[in-house]
Amino acid sequence: MSGDIPNFAEIATTKVGCSVSATGKLIRSPKQGQAFELQVCSKDVHKIKLVGYAQPDVYPLPAKRLTKEYLRTQAHLRCRTKLISAVMRVRNNLAYATHKFFQERGFQYIHTPIITASDCEGAGEML
Repeated sequence: MSGDIPNFAEIATTKVGCSVSATGKLIRSPKQGQAFELQVCSKDVHKIKLVGYAQPDVYPLPAKRLTKEYLRTQAHLRCRTKLISAVMRVRNNLAYATHKFFQERGFQYIHTPIITASDCEGAGEML
């Protein structure tokens, strides 16, 4: 396998939290526990590139399941969990459907904080 991927030595060093860019063929997985897998079988067409390396001493990411209490203190890790990523996908679809519904009926979306600088009841301190 290592002979098929030109940068196999670099890819083999990836750890949890690393970012990769991959181009391949999406196939049904022969293994249980996952529905699909990305097959990288042609070095001329398919590619794997290491985009960002997560340094374990600087950005420690636990291998165990992250609790909701821990995620409240580490907001940047929330999207890694199945629960939060599922909620975000549902939220995205609901927001899209709402905006589409109103756009199709001639309404315009106006984000009022862009228009006014008023800070009502401390809402500007949320972020």
